[in-house]
Amino acid sequence: MITRIEIDGFKSLRGFALDLEPLTAIVGPNGAGKSNLLDALHLLSRLAQTSVTEALKSGRGAIRDQFSRLRDGAAGRITISVEMLLGADSDRFGEKPSVTRVLLSTEIGRTVLSSGIEDVTIDGQRLVCLDNPAADTWIARHPALLPLARYNASSIKPGESVFKLEGTRPPTGPDSRVIRWNDFGAEWNPSFCGHLPHSGLLAGTRSGNLIGRVAKELSGVRVIHFEPSKLRLSSDRAAGADLAADGSNLPTALAALAPEVRAQIRADLAELIPGFRSFEVVPADEELRLEMEFTDAARVPARVLSDGTLRLIALLTLLRGASPGASIAVEEPENGIYPGRLRALIDKLVDATTPKGDILPPQVLLTSHSPAILAALHGRPESLVFADLVRRGDELRSTRMRHVRASDGPERDPSTVSRREIERILDAARPEDEA
Repeated sequence: MITRIEIDGFKSLRGFALDLEPLTAIVGPNGAGKSNLLDALHLLSRLAQTSVTEALKSGRGAIRDQFSRLRDGAAGRITISVEMLLGADSDRFGEKPSVTRVLLSTEIGRTVLSSGIEDVTIDGQRLVCLDNPAADTWIARHPALLPLARYNASSIKPGESVFKLEGTRPPTGPDSRVIRWNDFGAEWNPSFCGHLPHSGLLAGTRSGNLIGRVAKELSGVRVIHFEPSKLRLSSDRAAGADLAADGSNLPTALAALAPEVRAQIRADLAELIPGFRSFEVVPADEELRLEMEFTDAARVPARVLSDGTLRLIALLTLLRGASPGASIAVEEPENGIYPGRLRALIDKLVDATTPKGDILPPQVLLTSHSPAILAALHGRPESLVFADLVRRGDELRSTRMRHVRASDGPERDPSTVSRREIERILDAARPEDEA
């Protein structure tokens, strides 16, 4: 679970910082930079899986366009720092982690070579164990998660890096990942050892295990853009158990879930969709097909279902099948969903992200420009964030995100925003045909 993110130099995110809740809904007009935060999370996830060049190539826009624009051109550096609460579950050998509160900072550099070619590298990376429970304001606001917060492994001095890289220039080619996977989990790529200065703790079992947990957590960050045209399709039986970002393997992902999880999804849908009875995943030659049954009709295939119904079942599949602490980001979840059902869906998200016992709940991040999301979270101001663009001095405009005040009283805290201000801005930005 990502508890705080700081970004500088990525698209419209300059000098940016935001605390994230187990459920965070970011509302704001189109063009405010909400999607850029999701793109930054996607980049972070890809960096845990592949080289920095491939990670940037998989993002939206050309590599150069992902670096913030300045008045004299594109920025030469991206910095992303994430504070995390890792799961406290045992590994395959039955060992529980000695630390779960960490801070990972990554610097990505962009250089124009004499040949005119642009090169991108990881110019610095640092993983630190948080060591002062009294200073952990995020956990103080979430006391239910205190039993899962573990600070400072005994073999690591307070504030000392588990690993720290400076002036890195990764090797090129197929083995250019900073962290790579083998049959036993994640490990530091040994091909870097001849190129980079690093701390001796990298070779230790404890720090290696921690690096593996961080890599697994980040590589599991899901940034979702469901496409109804693909949600309607049958999927190959070997399409994978993890739901694809566009939802194209929905039948296969549903079939891979445990029976009790599918039963929970059916119960959720019965509360969200009038007349819903059940769904089944049906074999169709070498593929699997999703069919749904309603009280007033025979079983119908996914290809004739509404966009909203397909989005609901896909979102619930992702949510109910998520591993503990998994971070899920969904852009404009209200698309195609009847506004009257949106509040019930938000209630499901609130329940799923509420800590229960000693299991870290999944984390959900939503972006929206809909006042319906604002209304649905009326009683949870801590989950609401407002995004807009601001100009600081003579700089180009940057994305600002502010938490919503608990009340619309006379206090004027510039780091927060009132619901009344949000409603006014959203109403002004709404197209006339939606007014």
